[in-house]
Amino acid sequence: MNSKHALLFIAAASLLHCEQSDELTIPMFPDGGLLRTGQPLSRDQLMMFEGLYSVTKDAALFGGQVAVRTSPGTVSVLSEKNAGFSVLGAACLPDRRVVVEGYWQYPTLLDAGLVRLFVGPPEFADALCDGETPDPDTSFELDGHYGNNNEFPRLPLELRWSKQLKAWRGRFFNVAHHGACENTDHCGTAPNSLESIRLAERVGSNAAELDVRITRDGIPILFHDPGLSRTLVRGTFCNGQVADLSLAELMGSCELRYGELIPTVQQTLDMMVNETELEGVYLDMKVPGAVLPTSRLVVKLMADLEARNTNSDPSDDRTFGALIAITTDEVLTAWHEAKAQLTKEGLPIPPCLAEQDPETVIAEGCRAWGPTWTNGPQPENVQKVRDAGAGTIFWTINQSEFIDEFLTTGKPDGIITARAALLFYRYQMIGTVPPVRPMPMP
Repeated sequence: MNSKHALLFIAAASLLHCEQSDELTIPMFPDGGLLRTGQPLSRDQLMMFEGLYSVTKDAALFGGQVAVRTSPGTVSVLSEKNAGFSVLGAACLPDRRVVVEGYWQYPTLLDAGLVRLFVGPPEFADALCDGETPDPDTSFELDGHYGNNNEFPRLPLELRWSKQLKAWRGRFFNVAHHGACENTDHCGTAPNSLESIRLAERVGSNAAELDVRITRDGIPILFHDPGLSRTLVRGTFCNGQVADLSLAELMGSCELRYGELIPTVQQTLDMMVNETELEGVYLDMKVPGAVLPTSRLVVKLMADLEARNTNSDPSDDRTFGALIAITTDEVLTAWHEAKAQLTKEGLPIPPCLAEQDPETVIAEGCRAWGPTWTNGPQPENVQKVRDAGAGTIFWTINQSEFIDEFLTTGKPDGIITARAALLFYRYQMIGTVPPVRPMPMP
């Protein structure tokens, strides 16, 4: 090996080492924590934790105030500082304390750690352990400790409930940008994976924007790029263009960055409806050929939901909306062809979102407009589509100053972001509750 090749080898090895060292392992209590010894709280009981909280001990982690929301099995602490969040479980212990524990993380940094908090005062814990769901007040607190990395939590952390959250379910859509995190983040899940969609709910989202392509045999799947690059997939024989490969070839040869399988749109819709409380999905049509088969799936989904809600107890109703996103002129042409074919077959037309302009939204009868943030908040156009009965979901905004500008000036119905915790917190601070629901609900 000559000196030039040796230097290149050393540089490549160093780069590989840096890339590997940037991976973050999500901290876990080595023995499963106290949660394994307790009785998990019910979904209704978890709801009582929701609200805005003052951080009364050690604001270094999340700042002086946080928002807390819940999802099935999870209490999530959402903050402005570094878009940080904490994903926690809650259980009544044999000694009648209620523990709330899990991990915290800054998604853009290699910073994470463990969290263990306890419900106080004791009368709240007693009520929860008795199966009751007390109403929180300003005496309700979560008091305990956090740590860094895998260290046992020893730094004090106390959160005290201050007030209820403003309306967001079914009103403002915090839309995960192809899942919980960007490809450059450190969340341990790959974009456009089922795992990343599940995580998105736990870190503040109530909807997801997902990228749809079509395989050689006509199956709509989630994948962003046209080709299978090393930054997105792994597998010795995972090569080529998505459109040139069958679903079986993709499943047999490819894994996503963290070992996840590339999901089909059908699998994704089934998971979102049956395993989460997410309220909607923005299906970004990356290629015209994906429009008709994806539209068929959405038509079937909405029919299934209508039948389910008609035949079930009202308390078990499931509200969920899916939008076919018209992203380019080529996709718009494919949308017209799909509508004609569905009409010919006697099938309904699925709800749509148009990214082009308000006039296209209105002309196509779409439920929402999806403008890029680069043209500004456009309050007049937001109101124009609102007057037509549609909503506006801007894409993609991750910085706090721009989130604030759009929330206060544009006052949209939703924003696509990779910083769901930050967006949720800022919406609670300064957002306006939208008057319409851009996601179609059965």
